[in-house]
Amino acid sequence: MIKHYTEADLLETYYMQPGEASDIIAHVNECNECQDRYRRLAQKLRDVAACPSDKPATFWTRQRMIITRAVENARRQSETASRRGRIAAAAMLAFVLGGAIVYKAIPPKPPVIVVQTQTAQSTADDLQVPRDPWQSDELKDFSGVVAWESWRQ
Repeated sequence: MIKHYTEADLLETYYMQPGEASDIIAHVNECNECQDRYRRLAQKLRDVAACPSDKPATFWTRQRMIITRAVENARRQSETASRRGRIAAAAMLAFVLGGAIVYKAIPPKPPVIVVQTQTAQSTADDLQVPRDPWQSDELKDFSGVVAWESWRQ
């Protein structure tokens, strides 16, 4: 069974150097069917090359309109995207500045100090507690630890 080459294979050999396609050329030289295919392919290529490439003015006008529309659409989309970006940046800046102003504008609440008043009634059963609890004999061993409380006096 003889392997015949397709038109695609023959087209490849049409553009190859003579030394690169020697197997295919040898087959084409011996096979009448492949020779006919190769001749038809060569004729098609010659016809395409001889075809006039002059296009009517309407073709070029249409091409110009298509390109102009594409450029205008791309420009419009670019402007829309940049406008959205600017709006988003302005909104973010307003949010950050508003948060900073609100943070600075609201003063922290001062701590509430609750003062307990003791009645001056003393009974004989009351324990004798010194006026300053830090001066008690029990805490003298911890004077270094509690020295930080001395600023309150």
